[in-house]
Amino acid sequence: MQMFQRLLLIIALIILVSACAKPPVESLDDARSSVARAYAVGAAQYAPGEFQLANSALQAAELQVEKREYSKAVRTLELAQRYSREALSLTIERKEQQAAEQKKIAEEQRLAELARQRELKRQSELKKQQERKKKLVKPEPKKVAPVVVKKAPPVVVEPELVDHVEVRAGDNLATIAARPEVYEDALLWPLIYKANRDQIKDPKEIFSGQSLMIPRDKSRDEAEAARQEARELNLFQPLD
Repeated sequence: MQMFQRLLLIIALIILVSACAKPPVESLDDARSSVARAYAVGAAQYAPGEFQLANSALQAAELQVEKREYSKAVRTLELAQRYSREALSLTIERKEQQAAEQKKIAEEQRLAELARQRELKRQSELKKQQERKKKLVKPEPKKVAPVVVKKAPPVVVEPELVDHVEVRAGDNLATIAARPEVYEDALLWPLIYKANRDQIKDPKEIFSGQSLMIPRDKSRDEAEAARQEARELNLFQPLD
């Protein structure tokens, strides 16, 4: 019985040695196919480290096959397969991330273009309204007296309120709030600051060229609260 078991063991070793003595042709073909597939999808660009390891392992395995080091070649081909799969997986993941980022950028550009078109349309409508007002206003005829020519009283033109202002050199929030087309009240500068906190970190620091939104939906109570806050903070002198 022991002799039979030894015989089986010897036969198994012979089979194992015979198997190892054969070149791993199929594994070599599979590894080459995996590396080629990873390269085709762009792994050399998106996962260069993993792809280089896979390619290096494949080249090492090919050299081992040439030297008839088949056992080593099998292990090296397994590494080539593993790194090829990692390179392929990373390439797909990074391509998806890139596509998502490009989609986000395209959407931001689309929204910016829509905002620009709306602003152009608003400015065009505003210009048309101004032209219509000019056509409707007729100058009053001058009264001619026998001796004294009376001059027509000066026409008081109310400033046209704006929703946005551009910061000029030397401006601060108080001087902007004091403009006739804004609030004509320097104490209302906190309303401008709170509406533009996304681009104003310090109310005493604004920069030439900034475009600031002017809120028009505030109640009398909110305006009075802003005046009180301006008096308490006393950041700009003089305000009253």
